[in-house]
Amino acid sequence: MSDKESPRFRPRARLLQLLGDQLIGSPRLAIFELVKNAYDADATQAVVTMSRLDKPDAAITVVDDGDGMSYDTLRNIWLVPGHDHKAKSRAEGVRTLKGRLPLGEKGVGRFAVHKLGQAVEVVTRRAGGPELVLKIDWEEIAASEFLDEARVEIIERFPESFAGTNGTSVTVTGLRGEPWTRGEVRRLFRQITSISSPFAARSDDFAATLVLPQQQKWLVDVPHTETLLESAPWQFTFSLEDNRFSWRYEFRGFKGIALSPRTVEGSEYGLLLDPKDLPERDQEALKAEKKQPRAVRSSVTHQDGIGPISGTLMVYDRDKDVIEKIGHSASLQEFLNESGGVRVYRDGIRVYNYGEPGDDWLGLDIRRVNSPTKRISNNIVVGAVDLSLEKSRGLEEKTNREGFVDGIALGRMRALIRGAVSVFESERNKDKQNLRKLLSKQRDSLGGGIEKPLQQIKSLAKKHNLSDEVDPLIEKAQRAYSDMREIMLRAGISSMSLVIVYHEIDHGVRLLHTALRRGADADGAIQQARDLVAVLDSFGDLLRKGEASDHDLRDLAERAAELNSIRLSNHDIALEVRVDRGANSMLVPTKFPFGLVLGAVTNLVDNSVYWLSSRWPENTPEAKRRLLIAVDEEAFGSPALIIADNGPGFADGLEDATEPFFTRRPDGIGVGLYYVNLIMHTIGGSLRMVDTDLLPLGSEYDGAALALVFPRG
Repeated sequence: MSDKESPRFRPRARLLQLLGDQLIGSPRLAIFELVKNAYDADATQAVVTMSRLDKPDAAITVVDDGDGMSYDTLRNIWLVPGHDHKAKSRAEGVRTLKGRLPLGEKGVGRFAVHKLGQAVEVVTRRAGGPELVLKIDWEEIAASEFLDEARVEIIERFPESFAGTNGTSVTVTGLRGEPWTRGEVRRLFRQITSISSPFAARSDDFAATLVLPQQQKWLVDVPHTETLLESAPWQFTFSLEDNRFSWRYEFRGFKGIALSPRTVEGSEYGLLLDPKDLPERDQEALKAEKKQPRAVRSSVTHQDGIGPISGTLMVYDRDKDVIEKIGHSASLQEFLNESGGVRVYRDGIRVYNYGEPGDDWLGLDIRRVNSPTKRISNNIVVGAVDLSLEKSRGLEEKTNREGFVDGIALGRMRALIRGAVSVFESERNKDKQNLRKLLSKQRDSLGGGIEKPLQQIKSLAKKHNLSDEVDPLIEKAQRAYSDMREIMLRAGISSMSLVIVYHEIDHGVRLLHTALRRGADADGAIQQARDLVAVLDSFGDLLRKGEASDHDLRDLAERAAELNSIRLSNHDIALEVRVDRGANSMLVPTKFPFGLVLGAVTNLVDNSVYWLSSRWPENTPEAKRRLLIAVDEEAFGSPALIIADNGPGFADGLEDATEPFFTRRPDGIGVGLYYVNLIMHTIGGSLRMVDTDLLPLGSEYDGAALALVFPRG
């Protein structure tokens, strides 16, 4: 057969579409790939700019200050799918001037741009060279039948984008897929800013930043990672090199809890492993032994293809008794929901997607099932494992850029890290046990907390001949307090919250005590006693609602609307419910005690009814009272139920408005918003004011707007 007749491969032009669209899992991951390319180019920074995201001409640009590309590199490497120059450099140990080995190896990551948009413009310049411009329209490429028939043009010009410097700019337009939402942008921000390990010492500097010229407010309240990491009660660092395991455990303690900080260090040859954690091949070898070991000590062999491992774990406590003591409770909950897990870094640069929400690659949650009090869960740890790119050649990244290829090296690495986690857990359990004992004493100490002052009030009432009027109220207050305390403890509501409640009730008791001691008039003293009973009764009514279970937040919104519809109609209030029940809609899952939270929502509706009537009295011409109940999944990083109206709005900040006994209503006690805030904290959520610049609700809702933010289900 002649050469002319020999068959040959001729890839279709649409192959490039498939490479970009099918190999890369998400637009966020596509941007992550472009940032990694900046690292490979020896850049010190990559700036991702997302412009006009709400307009048809939206664009995404990634600019770096790396080496840039020559005409030869652009033509013979960048435009050649599957080029292996990076893989060869890594295999030969060829490093850049900054000492980096290339992260890329398969030669397809740059085609991630197709995942992002229809057209791409690459502008690049090497030091002292001309500026080169390459423009690609993917539809034009796909219109060619075969790949070798597709034509692109590289234009050489006098430097404009990189005058006096070097680097590369990649701009994508004609963005594909769903519009970028606030939630997706915030997740992208966390992703690209986590490209460098927050713990590892680096010999070079590389950072990625995200800029939104028109939507910068979307990032205003993103939790400050460094502050939240510093607030972790536990820190554990470890290293395993040549089978020498060294570690340092630090318990930092909690503000307001009398537990002393503690630090322990250790070093030993080998690490104890659970045989069940090892890869199947290693388990088969153990089965050949006469007696099956319950634990195995690691050997140098277990690090073959992995190299040295080091790690840092920042561990938190999400127990209701504790989290309020850490501070930043709302932002911390959001931070742990989004960032909880253990990430993997090679040469200080992140390997996606380890440590992403829902990716429990170490199986921490599964191993916790049988020992929930002794094991840590994936959502209370923010950790990083660091590897050497040069020495971890047994760990190969998947083509889709979502982790390592499953194999014996990955299985052994997982077992080794689990072994290190077990050492941490053994030390942590000592401090957890002391913490439980201390909190148990605190809880028990609340039983007779108001008994003594109430007895003193009875004595003073007798002295002022008010026993007949005051004693029945005091006895009712005692019963209500005991009832409320029992409900809170039985429902698992934190003793820290109970302490807060106790102090506020104690405040009311002391006011009554002082009034009697100073000889207040009978009517005033009796009214203060009634107010105290009302406070206690209100707590009891709100708390007598059941335990937490899984719910669709949309059901809560609709039930609250149904429950209040007649009342709102009687007050001429137009009710709008924004809940997505369309064919493509999905559940909005979260976990909470339905009746308890329904009471909180009704409390907010009560406030709106009052203040709407205040702004729009009955005799106001064309009074248009409006109330909105809506469900949102993006604005706060977790599911949220929003209550908004067109009343006068808040005259005070949320911190003041949720203070107990603070009110601007002439007939108010000042506990409504306090209860709502307390309830949301006890279920791991939060009460927040809505910034309508960040979350537009419509010009008709220009009054108060509050969000009940729930933990993810």
